[in-house]
Amino acid sequence: MSLFSKLFNSATNNTESTPSDETFQELKLRFDDTASFYTKADIFNHQEKKRIPYVMIHPSAGVVLFNFFNYSALELENVTASLANGNASKADIRTIDDKSFVQQRFEEMFNTQIAPVRSILICLNLSEGEFDYLDESFHQYIPKTLALFNDSTQQQYEEIILGKESKNYDTDKIKQALFGEFIVPEKNILMTLEQQHAVHTDIVDTLNIKALPGSGKSSLIIAKALYEKMNDPSINLIIFGKLPCNVHHLQSLIFKFIENSHWSLNPADITVSSFESIKKRLHTKERYDLIVCDDINPSDLKSLRHLLDKKGRLLVSSSYELDNILSFPLVNNYRLSPALCAACEGLEVEKLSNSLSLKSGNTFMNTLLILEQLLKHTSAEKISLVHYNKEELLQLQSEIDNYFTPISFLFDDPHAKEGIQLYPLSHISCIVNDYVIVIIDDIPEDSLIELISRAREKSFVLSEDVSVNQLINHIKGKNNETD
Repeated sequence: MSLFSKLFNSATNNTESTPSDETFQELKLRFDDTASFYTKADIFNHQEKKRIPYVMIHPSAGVVLFNFFNYSALELENVTASLANGNASKADIRTIDDKSFVQQRFEEMFNTQIAPVRSILICLNLSEGEFDYLDESFHQYIPKTLALFNDSTQQQYEEIILGKESKNYDTDKIKQALFGEFIVPEKNILMTLEQQHAVHTDIVDTLNIKALPGSGKSSLIIAKALYEKMNDPSINLIIFGKLPCNVHHLQSLIFKFIENSHWSLNPADITVSSFESIKKRLHTKERYDLIVCDDINPSDLKSLRHLLDKKGRLLVSSSYELDNILSFPLVNNYRLSPALCAACEGLEVEKLSNSLSLKSGNTFMNTLLILEQLLKHTSAEKISLVHYNKEELLQLQSEIDNYFTPISFLFDDPHAKEGIQLYPLSHISCIVNDYVIVIIDDIPEDSLIELISRAREKSFVLSEDVSVNQLINHIKGKNNETD
């Protein structure tokens, strides 16, 4: 049963008024130090979705839903109140009020009511005395103990909204229950509990999501950025990706998250740019409340801080620990095998050759030999090849197409058909394929993870530098040998 009716049987105006932003901002200021506020929050229960207009989560009060009543005493003179009717053309569908919907959500997630859910009516144009003189039907449907008026004091606000109980509710658990259905785009699966916890972790200054490739860092930081924007639509937000291909991927994630209706946001309001634009934005003295950077370069951290407003915050992701920055580690991995995850962490593992091959020597010959073996059991489009030198990459393309039928294409070739795609080393972070061959001059340790983690089945790292053998020992342990 809806406590606060939208319709009144004798009223001339049956539309529910929307309070101004200023009115809700004033309400937030009363409890902003201890509460979290949400506007137009989409909450899911099974296959149903309900948009809750105004929500407060408070450690002492639990969940408080706000309704605003905009009628004045003059408009309600000689008017009686009645419950709002459902859609008469669909009489078999019973309307469910916001409070019941939130309670059902709690039951679904935790099989219990983890916190009270209360509905408060704020009468914007009605004093307490004027309410007393309204028809008795108003007093039946609107309990005075759950209503506030335009002459209510701060003490009355606290007593009615917070109640008199002194319990302490787990606000993180409440947020998880209400907003925890973060679907990872493309995979169409729920985020892990550690990812959901990260979304609700406060960014005090700078937070680094530290995880291996394939752990869902990109999805997580986009979810966190949108969550922060939903929480406070006024924040000035920008998201950075390494390269244009990374930017397109992040934009795609934004559209897919919003398309799933988890957040009531407009993708056009979210700026996504590549690292290349950082210097230009510094020159124009742009400032942001929240900067999100996927796969950060430690050298760019200083520049990003110059783009922050005085109280701005920085959310980044990296495969490594960053000096003097709080890290939130992700353990689970969607893409890499346990053996390859262990290899990326620099641990000694058994049977690593199933996931990784490192070879020194003639890279052209080794590449042709690897392709010859791979093409016996897989199609060309499932193979990607990365080279550190553009001129040698073009030469290698010619070698491949002379040795086999023409099956290789440059990544930016507009006429490319299905086949082996060839990439420059700078695009390594954009690549995911079953098999990836990486040809590199020297192998700096801080880029090792990217080099060996882009393949679902197996990575081949080739170099003419014999020092690659030292890297082999570093990864596999001194007593192991490569294939």
